[in-house]
Amino acid sequence: MSPVRITAVLLLLALSLLPLSAFASCSLSGGKETVNMTLPATITIDPTSPVGTVLATSSPGNPSPNTSQVTCNNTTNVGVINLVGGQPVGSSTIFPTGVAGVGYQILHPDTNYILPPWGYDSIGSGTYTLSVGSAVQLVKTGPITAGSTLSSGTLGYWQYQGSRNTLRTEDFVLSNNVKFVAPTCTVATPSIAVTLPTVSTRSLTSTGAVSGATAFTIGLTCSAAASGQTMAIEIDASRAVPPGTTGVLTSTGSAGNVGVQLIDSSFKAVSLGTPVTVGTTPTGAYNLTYYAQYYALANSTTAGTVSATATFTISYP
Repeated sequence: MSPVRITAVLLLLALSLLPLSAFASCSLSGGKETVNMTLPATITIDPTSPVGTVLATSSPGNPSPNTSQVTCNNTTNVGVINLVGGQPVGSSTIFPTGVAGVGYQILHPDTNYILPPWGYDSIGSGTYTLSVGSAVQLVKTGPITAGSTLSSGTLGYWQYQGSRNTLRTEDFVLSNNVKFVAPTCTVATPSIAVTLPTVSTRSLTSTGAVSGATAFTIGLTCSAAASGQTMAIEIDASRAVPPGTTGVLTSTGSAGNVGVQLIDSSFKAVSLGTPVTVGTTPTGAYNLTYYAQYYALANSTTAGTVSATATFTISYP
């Protein structure tokens, strides 16, 4: 029976002689760092945008007080622990925020390196200074409900975890609340081309004469939540307007002494550069009708092309 006892003792001795380096531990000097990141207070969501669309990205925030170092004696697991939702599926870097349809990821400091969830990265032995800034990026992960809010606070933290200890070294903090809002009115056709007919210069033989009036519409679609609000439109010329005229755009074409005048649905010249109330926001589709027409800038005009541009801005509370 003695050989059996000797073998058992030798095995115990062999186990006790395993190298201590097989156990990983880390130490933190200088204390935990905090990274503050700020996003826009409101973010307009587009219901038609696909999953994966970036909603907003903060500027990188630097660790504070920016004095800390981590020293590890062996390979150590690292990664982000989420505090506002569960961990992402697999190695995805997009963490749930607790707001349906919205995830976040931590850029370190930009998209060249996105911090992974804990358990999907590791570092070797050495000393690491916690000095690189980080930014938070919000990503669409599904349908987003207008009016939902992502509250300020600590989103997550960076963790070192060896076989002997765990360190929470950096907190990633959202400095402000973020509210998600839906666009209440959208323009059906942001760029509108209006083609005027060919006319004879004989119809433009006196200053202020007009010809070739052509209708065009600015189409809007508004949500029910926006209905009943005062709506105004401002039309601005892209070039200096001809002196002494109202609603006339300067042409860049080859025709001489010819501009393009804009008139409203009441056939009154548009006051360029001035917001004009055009009613209240509807529920659903709505069209604003205008006309463009040639305008003689002198008593004599010459044949050629006519081209002019303007921009319009729709505003409501």
